[in-house]
Amino acid sequence: MRVFTVILLLLCIAATGCANDAGTKGKVVLNGKEIVSVKLECAEFCKQAGTPFAEKTFTKENGEELKVFHKAIVNAEKINGEVDYGVIFFMNLSFEDGKQKKYVLNVADEAGRTALLVDTDDSSQGYTISKGLTNELRSVIYGAND
Repeated sequence: MRVFTVILLLLCIAATGCANDAGTKGKVVLNGKEIVSVKLECAEFCKQAGTPFAEKTFTKENGEELKVFHKAIVNAEKINGEVDYGVIFFMNLSFEDGKQKKYVLNVADEAGRTALLVDTDDSSQGYTISKGLTNELRSVIYGAND
């Protein structure tokens, strides 16, 4: 009986752990809303670096790319204290209900660096994105393979 209870508990944990926001029936979902597009707008530091686009949009047809942005947002780690930063990209998420969410996303076209994510609703609080996810973002944004 104890083994059955443990197995049932593990199945419940696995079921709830797999019911996250990413990829529900092929959709990319954040906070219960489907992301239909991500638009990057080149900002001050982006222009100085000579990035080859002024803006770039990823749509539902770019599902794998949307998943990378989603992973970066949900796995970003809070930075203690306030952050002082310039802006590389403004990242605008558009949802199925027509609402939008705006972030600052600083991903340089340089290997070995981590990215910075800032919710524009709380611009003094930053989040760091791991090197691995930063590499995935860099590949999606700049087309580089690290």
